[in-house]
Amino acid sequence: METIITAVIIDDQQDAIDDLQYLIEKEKLPVQVLATANLGQDGLVAILQHKPKLVFLDVVMPRMSGFEMLNLLPSLDFHLIITTSDNQYAIQAIRSSALDFLLKPIKASELIDAVTRAIQKHKLPDKAQLDVLEKNLQAKSQPITKIALPTAEGVELVNIKDILYLESDGNYTTVHLAGDKSTLVSKPLGKFEEMVDTSGFFRVHHSYLINLHRVSKYVRSDGGYVVLENGKTISVARNRKDLFLEALANI
Repeated sequence: METIITAVIIDDQQDAIDDLQYLIEKEKLPVQVLATANLGQDGLVAILQHKPKLVFLDVVMPRMSGFEMLNLLPSLDFHLIITTSDNQYAIQAIRSSALDFLLKPIKASELIDAVTRAIQKHKLPDKAQLDVLEKNLQAKSQPITKIALPTAEGVELVNIKDILYLESDGNYTTVHLAGDKSTLVSKPLGKFEEMVDTSGFFRVHHSYLINLHRVSKYVRSDGGYVVLENGKTISVARNRKDLFLEALANI
């Protein structure tokens, strides 16, 4: 028997709510929408009353933002999917929080994937992730300063400037930090590349994403490699060399 997940949709744009409901019905997704709301206050009431397992939320709303609404809840005992308009910095901020999101206008394939993840996930959103998202959204056009790393124990908050490099291991990534610390995260390197796109990082190799601010020097011999502040050497792929040198010169 197919798992049905109950949901509440909160968005100040009624058209966005209507479009999302239409897609849910059209794609015959296992989602039962119990209530919708155009205001944070009404969304708060809907969540407390219906206790959904999934909430679609636009965090940028008048009068009461999505963050203010979530902060009034006694607990976050539901899966959360942020819905947002096409804004480069908003998307960057959401990625930094490791929360799920859908870009408006929502595509059916992306909605299906997001709902599937919500049904399969056991880990619920952590308040620390929301704090990272709120802080990075408030910075607007400024580069993000923190990212959330989902780990087996919970969520670890990391300052972007403390990351030396990230190393791919299939569907996992090891985040190497200053002070010889490292964290293994169940997320491919490409997702981190999207997260830190505007924060001075560069993919020098298929398996490595480095913090350009932490590069001590670039050595042209032996095919070309970088030396990071901790002495770690990482080869620069031949087809990435020109782009790398250009990026390094602009730091």
